[in-house]
Formats: sequence, C-alpha cells, structure tokens
Amino acid sequence: MRVVKADDYQTWFIEEDNFSVLVDPWLDKKLNPDSSFFLQRGRKESCCLSEEELNKVKAVIITAPFVDHLHLPSIKKLGGDVLIFTTFRAKKILRKKGIQNKIICVKDRPIEIGPFKLSPYPSGFPYNRSSFCFYLENNQGKRLFQESHIADMNLLRRLNKTCNVALITVESVKLFGILKLSMNLEKAIEVTTLLGAKKLMATGTNPFLLEGLIRKILFIDSKQKDYFLENSPKILFKRGDEVIL
Repeated sequence: MRVVKADDYQTWFIEEDNFSVLVDPWLDKKLNPDSSFFLQRGRKESCCLSEEELNKVKAVIITAPFVDHLHLPSIKKLGGDVLIFTTFRAKKILRKKGIQNKIICVKDRPIEIGPFKLSPYPSGFPYNRSSFCFYLENNQGKRLFQESHIADMNLLRRLNKTCNVALITVESVKLFGILKLSMNLEKAIEVTTLLGAKKLMATGTNPFLLEGLIRKILFIDSKQKDYFLENSPKILFKRGDEVIL
C-alpha cells in the first residue's frame, strides 16, 4: 500500500496493485469553486499527482459534506466511472449538483473497495453527525487510520484496532476560540500512540491559509516548528510525502 499526501491540505492518494483511491480530493488551485466571502483558499501549486496517477483512480472517499472535502471540480475531473463512497448528506449534494457517478453511502459496516477494506466510524464531536473517520486495510493486513477532524478516543479504545500509519490533524483550530474543530500536535501524538502507529501523516495542514469571513471566527494555532519531537512517532506533513506499507 502506497500512501501519498497529495497536496498542502488534506487530499490523500492511496494505491495498491494499480488500483488507487483518493480521499477528499482537491486537485486544482481554488478551494471554493464559487465566489465566497465566507470561505476560500488559493494556492500556487495544485496537487502533486501526475496524470498517470490520476488515471489509476477508481474510487473516491468523501469524508464530509463541506466544500473543503467535497470539491465538485475535482470530482468532475476524475470522470463518471469513479465510484464515490460518502455520507447520505454528501450524496444529496452531489446529486443536486448533477454528479451521476455511482455513490455508495457508508454505514456502520466494512465495505470492499477494490483490494481494500474500508471500515467507517463516526468522527469525534462536533462532527459525529456529519463526517466519518475510517480504517483502510489491504489484503496483507497493512492498515491506516484517517480522521480529518477530531478523533473519538473512547471509540478508538473500544475498537482496540491498531494501524501502521495515522492520517490525522496536528494543528489546533477552534471556533470562536472555544469549540475544537481539529487536534493539536500533542493530541495527535496521543492518538497515534493509542493506535500503535509508527508514523503520523498530518492532514488538514496549513489551516491559517484559509481566507474569508471564516478567519474572523477561527482561532488557529500552528506548531510546525515542533513537528520533530523526541520520543514521538515520525511525523510527515509536506506535500508529496509518502509511506509504503
């Protein structure tokens, strides 16, 4: 299993035997395809995936119904043959926007995606009703865990399921400085240790690059300078970083 941090935010490319999955793909340079005074993010470089890699994509996992996870131009770029795995809420949005791809709604049971087994679970509060985290495992038993917001520690303890690499947030974002929307580095290391993972791949990186009204109501604490800590899992956070499991 090859896992690639495909951009500077939260797009993931996961490949096994020429079958590839994209998670929350944002493939171009403009996050919000519509003009929006509320939320926007631009960048000089789009995702780092080649056309050859994009042509291998057979499935997309959309973990949340928000514009920074459900990016319509990227879904359209991938074509109508790509399977989409997501929530009922996101499916309604996709259909309303004219996306005719086959859409499989995740529930509380494992789903086969090519050579992978997807095991979805609710995200931690306050995203437990709108988004999901998941384990993705190949036929050799190699496993990753992905959570794009906040991990539910009680759930992870009950599941008692380990993984080889954790794809989780490491930069604290709080709504009005109170409601936690992502995990800080210390919490991310705690989650990674609980999961028994040797490597942590940071998702949702550089949230301070968000623009618009949303920046007025978010308190963002980036700690990139502390990413290399003694006695912690190896932390990868750059565009193009990859792990082979």
